[in-house]
Amino acid sequence: MLSPARSAYFGLLACAALAGCSQDQCYTLCASVGSRLDDCLDQWPVGWEEEGARSAKAFRVNCQNQWSDLRADLAPRELSDALDQCTEAVDELERMDSQDRTCDELRALYLQP
Repeated sequence: MLSPARSAYFGLLACAALAGCSQDQCYTLCASVGSRLDDCLDQWPVGWEEEGARSAKAFRVNCQNQWSDLRADLAPRELSDALDQCTEAVDELERMDSQDRTCDELRALYLQP
């Protein structure tokens, strides 16, 4: 099960990836994380309810909404930094996919020990 702090943090990152417009890397991050979590949950002893969502789509929408709220309060420099971090996170997800370690990494982020 995700801890509330980890859930909020990752949710913000994911939302950061999906907010704004479709080219916003934070929106992309939200969609990518939701999709990968959906694949991984089949292997874990938890469901979407433990992740605070009803489905991958609900996770993505929640993440995007959180990012939109956060984004609105960021100064231009902070927004630029956040978008860079989302780009790095999207790139890291792709690296994890190529090394077949995505579910292990997401499990460490989202599930409590």
